[in-house]
Order: sequence, then C-alpha cells, then structure tokens
Amino acid sequence: MRSGRGVRYVRGKSEAGVWGWVIAGMMLVLMAAALWWLLGTPGRGRTSLSTTERNDHPASGEELSIWFASPQEDALVAERRRVPQGATSFERAKASLQELIAGPRSDALPTISAEVTIRELFIDEHGMAYIDFTEALSQTHPGGPWTEILTLRSILQTLSANVPEIRRVQILIEGREVETLAGHLDIRRPLNATWGVHQR
Repeated sequence: MRSGRGVRYVRGKSEAGVWGWVIAGMMLVLMAAALWWLLGTPGRGRTSLSTTERNDHPASGEELSIWFASPQEDALVAERRRVPQGATSFERAKASLQELIAGPRSDALPTISAEVTIRELFIDEHGMAYIDFTEALSQTHPGGPWTEILTLRSILQTLSANVPEIRRVQILIEGREVETLAGHLDIRRPLNATWGVHQR
C-alpha cells in the first residue's frame, strides 16, 4: 500500500512539472505578443519616417537652396527645398523667397519675419529683379547692422543660387524705393546679386 501511494505521488509531481512548463511557455508567448503590439510591427517606424522624407523632399522636381542665418549668426547656411520640374525663373524666384520667409526647418535662424509677404516680383530681360515687399520687412526687422547685412545677403544669395540669370536686385517696400531696411545700409540702388555669395 505504501509503495502504491509513492508511485501516485511521483506521477502527480511529474505531471505538475509538465503543466508548469506548458503554462510558462504560454506566458512567454503572451508576453511576446504584448511586446510586439506595443512596439508595433517591424518596419512600421521606418515606413513613417520614409513618408515624412518623401513629403519634405519629393523625389521629383528641381532643388532650391534657401539661405538662413547660422545658429551663431556669423554666416549663412543653406537648406534644401524643391519646386516642380520645369519651373520658370519667375516661379523659382518666388518660391525661393516664399521659403525664405517661411523660415528654416533646422536649427538655423530666420532672416525675415514670417509676417512679410511679397507684393510683386518682376525680372526683366537684363537680369534685374524687382521685389516689392510689404512694410513688415522693415517694421518687424530686429535692427542692428550685422542683422541687416544677414537679411539682405540671405535674399540675394537665395535668388542668385536658384535663378542664376538674376544679376541685380532692387528691393522695394510697398511699391517704392526706400533709403534703408533698418537704418544701416543704403538700398536705394539695385544690389549686386552676388554680393552675399561668399558664405558657407
């Protein structure tokens, strides 16, 4: 009788051990499924990133170089944008200036207030560009001679980089010539488009 009870005890212990392994295995599977659900399927993050890259940098089109102030405000640095393939000089010029006004997407600093708009833009057959800005170009400018230089250089370099046929730029505010943008530089006469090209 005693030996029979011992056999049943050993068998019961063995079966309990098997069930323990089964339950542990099931728990591991459930934990793995939960982790997979929380983190998402493999590649989900990469798909989202690549969609963002396609939105910011379309595969087709012509590249533009938009020049902003560096974080140290000691130079100009470029960011890339795109316009549709076959854009005219006028379209490239206007798109470039609109992107400049919209501001940087990196740690670079804007050189023109987002409140500014372009009233008119004209490029003649001699490579002279006339750009008529709203009063905000002057009114919202932070001032200071170096900041004024960076603003003018960013306009000129952005135009010369994207529309090589532009040789000179006449800046107008509300349809008229003005003496200065922020009190330091004379902009009554057209500015050479290559004035600000020696930047990194």
